Amino acid sequence: MRIGLALRDASGLIMNQPSGGDVGNIVEIIGPSDNWILERLAKRLAAKLPYASFAPWPVEEKTEALVYYVNYALYEKPSGRIDVALFTHCDETHQFLERARRVDFCVSMSRLYADWLRSQGVQKVAHIPMGFDSYRYRPRLVLGVIGLLDHPRKGKQLVEELKKLPFVEVVATEGKVPEEQLPEVYERLDYVLIPATVEGGPMCLLEGLGMGKPIIAPEGVGMVPEFGDTEHIRRYPAGDARALVELVTACYEEKLARRRLVQERTWDRWAEGHHHLFMQLLEAHGIQTPKPALGFRFGMMGELDVPLGLDAGPLEDAVDEASRHLFWGRYGEARKTLQAALPRHPFVKKLIETIPEEKSSRKGAKTQR
Repeated sequence: MRIGLALRDASGLIMNQPSGGDVGNIVEIIGPSDNWILERLAKRLAAKLPYASFAPWPVEEKTEALVYYVNYALYEKPSGRIDVALFTHCDETHQFLERARRVDFCVSMSRLYADWLRSQGVQKVAHIPMGFDSYRYRPRLVLGVIGLLDHPRKGKQLVEELKKLPFVEVVATEGKVPEEQLPEVYERLDYVLIPATVEGGPMCLLEGLGMGKPIIAPEGVGMVPEFGDTEHIRRYPAGDARALVELVTACYEEKLARRRLVQERTWDRWAEGHHHLFMQLLEAHGIQTPKPALGFRFGMMGELDVPLGLDAGPLEDAVDEASRHLFWGRYGEARKTLQAALPRHPFVKKLIETIPEEKSSRKGAKTQR
């Protein structure tokens, strides 16, 4: 619990001034309780800010020093605290501009609306780029092998080599998919893969192109030469596993190039942007802000080599909890939290090794008083 006195700052805002040490929760994040995107945003941010708590709207009594409304439609009147709101999109039925002018500070998830608010004379606005579940939405390369692999000429050994690549998923029908269901198989593929060394066709070359799918095919096999030099058929020397692996890796790199456009838009970066803003606003109003202990940093998830395909939600929850303990110098609790995740996620050991010893915690706490 935070201990302190209720006072007013120069602007008339009522503040609970902390008395020192662990100041606890000083930010209250208010969101809806409809289990939709805004609630998830509010809860995710609260989980990543060690001094913040989530409260479902409506909240009658607001006790923290700063109140953050996710989104602006939840703001009704001044709370007597520092009122900040997330401005998602312009909706005049919810008084977008009017509320932007009434709150103490605006946060925009897109630069478009941050610039628009400034053009309307609202100067207290910041653009904090939106994050997303960057460990859930990661690319894999899905290759489809249509037909049987029951003969050496069919290239089964090439397919087995590709299956060793962690970023590759191979969908092999093995003749078990009814013809009427094949279009559904084609739809989920990034490429149709032809691994054979000898073919009269194959039919998947025609069917794949018919479905608008690019092809990875061996040079000089079957009907492949009939289509000439086209970017829609990626070729490799027939039977050459190494060349095929290089080609498939290049195809995957093309997907990664798209991902790099958003690689910094993680929940951790989003939370860090809010952290810096909240600290500035609190300090500008004379509110004592919590000082992170040695070892705390945002972005600990980014330090891990999270395997593709892993459901990273529970892991990120554990890392966020450990991060909260680190912030307050509770190193033993941080270590215990991550150790509990070790059986399922051995790579978490990398983070455990960065946690300072308890004596560092006591020393840090002493210097902050």
